[in-house]
Amino acid sequence: MKRVDSLTDRRRILKLLGTSVALTALGGWTPRLALADPDLPAFRTNADPLLLHYNENALGMSPKALQAAQQAALVLGNRYPDELLAQVKETLAQRLQVTTDHLILGNGSTEVLKALVRHLARQGASLLEPVPTFGLVSSYAATEGMPVIQVPVGQGFATDLAALRARAGQHQGRLLVNLCNPNNPTGTVLDSKMLLQWLAEAPDQHFFLLDEAYHDYAEGQGDYQSALALVKAGQPNLLVTRTFSKIYGMAGLRIGYGIATPGTARPIDQYSAGFNLNVTGLAAAAASLLDEQFYHYSRQSNQQARQILTSALARLELAYIPSYTNFVLHRINGPLVDYQQRMLQSGIKVGRRMTTEDGWNRLSLGTPEQMTEFVRVLEAFRGREWV
Repeated sequence: MKRVDSLTDRRRILKLLGTSVALTALGGWTPRLALADPDLPAFRTNADPLLLHYNENALGMSPKALQAAQQAALVLGNRYPDELLAQVKETLAQRLQVTTDHLILGNGSTEVLKALVRHLARQGASLLEPVPTFGLVSSYAATEGMPVIQVPVGQGFATDLAALRARAGQHQGRLLVNLCNPNNPTGTVLDSKMLLQWLAEAPDQHFFLLDEAYHDYAEGQGDYQSALALVKAGQPNLLVTRTFSKIYGMAGLRIGYGIATPGTARPIDQYSAGFNLNVTGLAAAAASLLDEQFYHYSRQSNQQARQILTSALARLELAYIPSYTNFVLHRINGPLVDYQQRMLQSGIKVGRRMTTEDGWNRLSLGTPEQMTEFVRVLEAFRGREWV
């Protein structure tokens, strides 16, 4: 059997991850590229459901990322990921215009979130966050014995920054402020003027987590503004987190990262697991960062899918919250549990309950073709007075 662990082969795989990646031209990207069955059934069943419940990217990863991951598994699967980790950090730092010392890479951005919570819990911090929001931070906080303070979102499911800031002003001692921007599950963005003013005027005892998992969908849209510029300016009480799970379609490979000043990043990174990333995920991440064509295609596909859905919701007079993400929170005019069961019987998985008020559903966006399929089912539900 031919050896594949020579220095020459290792150099070959590292070169493969660069711009020299070459693939046969494709007319478009297909979901689950490596496993797709060309003979799709005419109708879905609940044994093969359309997955619109976990905010995954239905396109899957780019063909270049897929090939890079496969080659890395073949050539580097028996090696620790140090070289690839260094390459991804360097490429990512160049893209973000920061240094590698600003970066914390994690097994998904969730590992970075957990590391931050563990770090601040040992400083006696409490957690302040809106509700509803992404639930893992408060879950990690509870595990660490950290008190959790929650402030309901305001009208239109918008995060109430004024109420959060007022509550923070009443707190004595160390405080972690958890802000998801855009927010999950509402899809709304924070008021950028209020956010930047709060960040500029907050006391050093207040540490801010800006979870920007959906940044790539929101960038350049509406009032959205990333907090990354503040990290670059040297603000020490701030961590921005992002992920490869969404725009790059890599949820299963678990690559995420945090960005903070080097002095802030270093002690947080000490709570990471160490050797926490694998060569396949890192190879896919490196290739994805160089594949601008797929990045823009993924973003455009999401915009088209969202337009198909929101146009149908407006036509059916089902209220929805304008979204800057790859999901939409919308009215269903009935109990969510009934809606979920009926959708599953129609071969579609939709989101679980995430709002205090019943009658709302967070629907993940699939491809434009999948959203057209979903709309046909939704219209059939209206015909039966189910929505």
